[in-house]
Amino acid sequence: MNYWERRKSFWNTPKGLIILMLAVIFILAGAIFALNLFTSPYPVIEYFDADPVVVTIGQDSNLSWSVQRATSVNIDHGIGYVGPIGYTYISPAETTVYALSAINGTRNRTAEVKVMVA
Repeated sequence: MNYWERRKSFWNTPKGLIILMLAVIFILAGAIFALNLFTSPYPVIEYFDADPVVVTIGQDSNLSWSVQRATSVNIDHGIGYVGPIGYTYISPAETTVYALSAINGTRNRTAEVKVMVA
């Protein structure tokens, strides 16, 4: 049996198949590790609160938030883009659910808080 026949037949043996499968697994594991290492992490919303959560018409409520690892933070209902840590006073005319969106590349997180008008 010549060199090429021996080399070709090795991959048909159980040892050859095991080595080939391990090589493929290690290559795929390395690729998955690299993807996780070099892509943007998910943002973390530490808190998004309203105080008080029940107001009367004309009364203010304080929305406060803290977000980590986000490139942009947005609150709906006309508040818009805000910093990663902050607060704002709102005076809703009716019960409203405010949503905070934290974005980092293609990854995002959302949190909601409901302010009720009595």
